[in-house]
Amino acid sequence: MNKGVSISVKNGRRVVEGLGYYEPRKAGDLRELVKGSANRYGDALGFKYKDKEGKITGKTYKEFDREIDCLGTALIKMGLKGTRISVIGENRYEWGVCYYSVVNGTGVVVPLDKNLPKLEIENLLERGRVEAVFYSPAFHDVMKEIAAAGNKIRYFICMEAIGGTLGENDRFTNLPALIAQGGKLLDEGDRSFIDAEIDRQAMSILLFTSGTTSMSKGVMLSHANVVSNVAGITTVIKAGPGDVHLSLLPLHHTFENTIGLMFMVHSGVCIAFPEGIKYIAQNIKEYNVSLLVAVPAILELMYRRMLEGIEKSGKAGVVKALTVVSEMLRKVGIDLRRKLLKSIFEKLGPNLRLVVSGAAPLDPEVVKGFDKIGLRLLQGYGLTETSPVVATNNDFVNKPGTIGYPMAGIEVAIDSPDENGMGEIITRGENVMLGYYEDPQATKEAIDSEGWFRTGDLGSIDEEGFIRITGRAKSMIVFTNGKKAFPEEFEVLLNNIPGVKESFVWGNKAHDGDIQVCAELVIDREKLEAQEAKLPSEKELADRFQKAIREINKSLPQYKVIRYFVMTYENLAKTTKMTVRRPVELEKVMARLEKAGLEMRKANGRIIDSLSS
Repeated sequence: MNKGVSISVKNGRRVVEGLGYYEPRKAGDLRELVKGSANRYGDALGFKYKDKEGKITGKTYKEFDREIDCLGTALIKMGLKGTRISVIGENRYEWGVCYYSVVNGTGVVVPLDKNLPKLEIENLLERGRVEAVFYSPAFHDVMKEIAAAGNKIRYFICMEAIGGTLGENDRFTNLPALIAQGGKLLDEGDRSFIDAEIDRQAMSILLFTSGTTSMSKGVMLSHANVVSNVAGITTVIKAGPGDVHLSLLPLHHTFENTIGLMFMVHSGVCIAFPEGIKYIAQNIKEYNVSLLVAVPAILELMYRRMLEGIEKSGKAGVVKALTVVSEMLRKVGIDLRRKLLKSIFEKLGPNLRLVVSGAAPLDPEVVKGFDKIGLRLLQGYGLTETSPVVATNNDFVNKPGTIGYPMAGIEVAIDSPDENGMGEIITRGENVMLGYYEDPQATKEAIDSEGWFRTGDLGSIDEEGFIRITGRAKSMIVFTNGKKAFPEEFEVLLNNIPGVKESFVWGNKAHDGDIQVCAELVIDREKLEAQEAKLPSEKELADRFQKAIREINKSLPQYKVIRYFVMTYENLAKTTKMTVRRPVELEKVMARLEKAGLEMRKANGRIIDSLSS
């Protein structure tokens, strides 16, 4: 077992390199990853989901491997060898089969965001030079419209038995038909897919980052990129047969794809597919979930609901007393948290033991709160361009407010740190992308000659090697005195105000050039209606929130105080990772203020949904 991290100075920079703790479990490429799992775990259930009657069913690792081979063989028979093929749909078992049938011997896979409008789907299919599309039934009408538009897509393949059986002039077919066809070819000795050569250094995955199609960048990843990242995760987190992971985040994104699909398959963890966001709590219990990969928005909601449940039960005093006892016992090496607080886990999920968070800053109080009851919550960090995980807290170290150490084989440094040690986070390792698709200039700007990738995030590294993210360089607030702040640090505080669902903070430039910290607070209407006889008026809400903000401001230096706020009932504009689309949200707020002829000072405490001067 290693010590986790080494710290050195290279070219004048302090560099932290992940060493890991466990021996890495490696795979040469993604085909080897799938085949290795089929050999190791065989008839064990690899996937769980509900059928159309609502009964829990599933597929074994052997079945997964066989269906990938069948489908890949059929795709090559259709003349799709060496082509680009998209996958779009909700998280489901078939999504994984389609993905691996492309990347493990057919061509380049192009996963697409299921929340994109039709026009953006069309544009990305064209930009990616895609020749076939796998889609779930929810997209059947969209695909028929795209097909009718006259494009270069040769085949549209539905994940269920609709969409035809590929007639002479029909471009539509379906997954069950192709798997059956490929199975027959395999049984007759067709080895075109299973023996296909894989170039582990070539682009095999093309991922478009969030944003409009004109702004989104295409990230090119190889087998070597992603399998190195999976191996890195195995050095810091222990998971395996007997664990069940609930696949919550969209599979088209690398955070869920690498950790929630590849790592879980590689480790022999059973992947369960939820019925939707409304059923998460129910699915955690009925699938006996032990692992979660989630974003802070989901975890903070879980935490708040847990605290509300304790309060409503009238057992807040008992829970507090048991927590004090368990903390005292932990100091002498006795851990009885889960036994003493068993009733909480009965509601939260009896088997839930580990949650990994990423994609946005996580309130340290949530980490500490879950830790007190015996649930390990780990904050990590990564980007699409890094396959994605760069660093994470882990089974051995968990420092709230940080993203832990780099994973094994990954280096992290701070470029041009200021007097406080803050600067841009840069990283290098085998997980760093090949480059941006058809954009050599952007690639050159992002990756230097020594292989360091510029993340665009600002942060610092402490003496022990722990990395702390401060915020995105683009969203940084720079005051007239030259000091800096980040929206995220304010939003964590504002989100804890009772009645606030979420918040958005920006640096507002006043007429005199002064930079003011301003906020938009999303009112938690559902919670307020449940708790109070009637919904508070605009003035009542403004008074409550103003009082809470004054308390927050007492803990802040004068130049950083929150000056003005507006309120809304509308949810913030977000990406599929549940991170706020800051430019979009700011534009929305400014447009409403301009329409009403108000500046922030005069709009303070107003609901801006239908603002008039």
